[in-house]
Amino acid sequence: MKRILFICLAALFLVPGIAMAHSKITVSTPANEETVTVSPAEISMTFNTNIEKLSQFKLLDESGNQVPTGDISVSKATMSGSVTEPLKNGAYTVKWTIIGADGHAVDGEYAFKVNAPEATPSKAPEAAATPADSSPSPSAEVTEAPDASASADDNASEEPSPSAPAEDAKAESGNNNGVNAAVWVIAGVIVIAGVAIVIRRGRK
Repeated sequence: MKRILFICLAALFLVPGIAMAHSKITVSTPANEETVTVSPAEISMTFNTNIEKLSQFKLLDESGNQVPTGDISVSKATMSGSVTEPLKNGAYTVKWTIIGADGHAVDGEYAFKVNAPEATPSKAPEAAATPADSSPSPSAEVTEAPDASASADDNASEEPSPSAPAEDAKAESGNNNGVNAAVWVIAGVIVIAGVAIVIRRGRK
């Protein structure tokens, strides 16, 4: 009876020791229940004992969907993996399964949140005046064209009329005709006078 009691007491002392020998997280990045303001580039966990290469973890969003991560590496007591895409704001859970130094498989999980400030869209600068707006209006640059009819009238007044030489020619020809008529009249008078003289002499 005493032997059975001794065995039970020994078992009570040994069970907590065995439980304590199992691996557990001592440090994690992000930390458990931490709220980060920048999307983490890596998930890292360090345990209290060395762990085996077969240890793995998964990153889940608040809907339970797995978030892609890079290759998981194990170095002694640390397991890490890169986050391949920026995490959106929200709650995330890391579920891990490791093989401890004692050869036992141990699993667990911890959570963190991402609450990064959202970038506010900057106000677009006012568009610079376009060349069409900044350049003066074509109609403003065009000077008033001289009145074609006015210039034509001025040229007409300055240039002699084409009929003027014709009128001068007519006047000159009229004068010539008058001179010729006078010559013929005088010649006729002389001829008549000569004939009259000849007739008188013939009568005598």
